[in-house]
Amino acid sequence: MAKAYKITSDPFFVNGSVTETAANAFTQVEISLPLDSLNQEGILVHAVYFESSSPELIANLSSRVNLQVTSTSKTGLVGANDANLIAQRTLVTSGGAAEFSGPHIIDFIGQDAPYQESDNLMIVATDNVWFSIQGANQTSAKSGTFRMVCSRVKLDAAAYAALVTNELSS
Repeated sequence: MAKAYKITSDPFFVNGSVTETAANAFTQVEISLPLDSLNQEGILVHAVYFESSSPELIANLSSRVNLQVTSTSKTGLVGANDANLIAQRTLVTSGGAAEFSGPHIIDFIGQDAPYQESDNLMIVATDNVWFSIQGANQTSAKSGTFRMVCSRVKLDAAAYAALVTNELSS
């Protein structure tokens, strides 16, 4: 079976940061990709690495800091059934009366190990990705950063049309 794309660059980084507009408020920023869409170019995502503020230690509550990178703009956190989810990380701290556990890291399509060039999380065919953050049970606004390891790819016409249609219809 023929591939629908050809890698045309060495891996490079796309970075971004976001800070909640208020505690527990879903906040996203748009990150531009260095993409030549006129020539059916896409971005192959090999890995996404996250850093963020730690969830607060709150007695008798579970607190969270959620981060996600998507290929389309969202109005809230998404789940595994969203085709435009590139990667997601949740940090959780659980609190008892006087003891705490965490922060625990929950990755969905995330990466802790060094990436391999053969790792393919997603191909993005439009010019942007969106980086989002939302805390739960926090008393102050949280911040996060990400680093996405990518390569440029040249897509065949059918693959490019399918990817753009999928991204724009979501």
